[in-house]
Amino acid sequence: MKTTSPVGSKLTLPLTLLLLAATEHSLAGSNEADTDKTVVMDTINVTGKAVKTDTDTETVEDTPSTSIKDVFEKNISVGVGGPTATSQKVFVNGIEETNLNVQIDGARQVNNIWHHNANLLIDPGVLKAVSVDAGVAAADAGPGALGGSLRYETKDVDDMLQPGRDYGAFLSGGFASNLDTFTKSGAAYGRYRNVEAMGYASHAEGGNYDAGNGDPVQGTGTNLLSALGKLAYTAEGGHRFEASAQHLSDDEIRPFRANFAAVRGQTLLSENIFNRNTANFKYSTRQPSKFYDPEVRFYYNDTSLSRPNPNGGFRPGYFDSTIESFGATALNRIKTPLGELSAGMDFYQDRALTDNFRDASMTETARNLGGFAQLRGEPADWLKFSGGVRLDSQEFESVDRKLFDNTGASPNVSIGITPLPDLTLNGSYSYVFGGIQLAEAALFHTMPYSAYSADLAAQRSTNAKAGLSYRLASVKFEGEVFSTRIQNTPAYQEGDDSFVRVNGPAVKTEGLNLGVGYQRANADFGAHYTNTEVSYDHSQLGTLAFYLGSPVGEIIKLHAAYAWSELGIKTGVSSEIALKYRFAQDSGNRDLNGYHTYNVFAQWQPNFYRGLTLRAEVNNLTDEDYTDRYTAGTAVGFITPLQNPGRSVLVSTRLEF
Repeated sequence: MKTTSPVGSKLTLPLTLLLLAATEHSLAGSNEADTDKTVVMDTINVTGKAVKTDTDTETVEDTPSTSIKDVFEKNISVGVGGPTATSQKVFVNGIEETNLNVQIDGARQVNNIWHHNANLLIDPGVLKAVSVDAGVAAADAGPGALGGSLRYETKDVDDMLQPGRDYGAFLSGGFASNLDTFTKSGAAYGRYRNVEAMGYASHAEGGNYDAGNGDPVQGTGTNLLSALGKLAYTAEGGHRFEASAQHLSDDEIRPFRANFAAVRGQTLLSENIFNRNTANFKYSTRQPSKFYDPEVRFYYNDTSLSRPNPNGGFRPGYFDSTIESFGATALNRIKTPLGELSAGMDFYQDRALTDNFRDASMTETARNLGGFAQLRGEPADWLKFSGGVRLDSQEFESVDRKLFDNTGASPNVSIGITPLPDLTLNGSYSYVFGGIQLAEAALFHTMPYSAYSADLAAQRSTNAKAGLSYRLASVKFEGEVFSTRIQNTPAYQEGDDSFVRVNGPAVKTEGLNLGVGYQRANADFGAHYTNTEVSYDHSQLGTLAFYLGSPVGEIIKLHAAYAWSELGIKTGVSSEIALKYRFAQDSGNRDLNGYHTYNVFAQWQPNFYRGLTLRAEVNNLTDEDYTDRYTAGTAVGFITPLQNPGRSVLVSTRLEF
């Protein structure tokens, strides 16, 4: 049998564990056993480890991120592979995001179009917060949370308006020296009586960047367009109706395989047109009662990738692929003597379509109906808990018109105990029914992949983690151990002129995260450490394990920031240090080199006009020549992976009216 890629070695926990590592999120955490990690975009602080965090702490404000990699730079559980927006994929504890429930404003994202491209194109400039459930996710987080969940939340009018104002606007511009990229963005927003509206647009355009060794990296130019519109109405009685629409596109010349610089020394380039559109409608109430706190949501999402053949007609590697998804969620939150109960139902339909410029097009469909209940409570000052269950029924129609019906339950439980005022112990566990995922949409463009085993089974996973946190004055120490195992992964058995989809071996991640942090009103310092091993069929995971995960090993993240509020000045530094990762000698993989990078920034927001922000930053300060740990193909001899950008100076300004 031929499967996507090998994996896993034995977990080593050297003395380096005693080093550092708590993400900012962990530093500000409270004890609520809900396994959330929330990263508030405008602050350096925020999130928790196995428990929900306290986001009310006033901390040093940071500036908007310029890429999804920046969003997670302080979160040790999350890694982003790929130096360009169209090649970046997010990994949680080494598990790729296609094995998570991923949402944008509640709209579920299914974007496994082409394994050489990003799963999700997103503009960090509109993000307000990101919630990460690493491993264990609650029942109301949604279906298919095999390795946890990622929930992106965009800004609303309330987040944009200055205090005491009913309307506003901003213009922003920036330039990155190495990438030769200009970014322009702007928005207008306002409130009139019970109506709120906002519109946002951004465009980034630039050329190829240079790696740390000074060589240009072909196919890394920027042409990213982003737009977001929102409209909301709050009626008497607190009934609130919200509608939003978002569009993102990237149209540029990319490497033929967008996440590789070259294959067997040959660099091919082609047009690569990536689009994502999301529409959302939500009903909720601003005046909840003990028994009435509903949320009803309808959404539509489509992601497409077009790779036209410049010579016309069929040729492997050229195709038009789209994944369309629509769904709905209805839930109500009820206050009970044991805590808050969130209960409801959700539905989705995903459809993948591929045109390979032959006579026939390929289609695959998945439908799921689920019900869920999640109870969160605090029966005593020293005890918090969260527990729930989902029941999902999925119907899957494969590209060769086979029908698969599967039903499964997904229970979860989390407990947080505070035996001492400054000490918290927590643990959580989940068993997840994941159904059958859509195959990679573009996989069918060569057609031999269009056959399915009759006994194809639904994916299922188990997740567990345990941790503790201890606070000593303004210093907080945290640590956790975790494990995730996903069964029946997508795999293909090679036959005569065909590849048959079968149940693949299990992928497993396990490891340890440690951290320490110090936080004051105008200062924030933290260090994060992970030692994570990802395995596949009891072997080390390689760097070509698409839709499964990535090798991680030992990584340290450091950050520090300080603000002089009387001057309106903020400065900060961040660093990522990856230790060398060694494969078994008989694995056929090359060891992954270690690297260390440093980024610094300074920002001025003058007190005489708080609507003006000036910022300067230097990324990869030491001009390190490296490929980051999560980038594909780094361990394979015949592949030249995409190198990360060398030193780049960024200057930007933002003016609010």
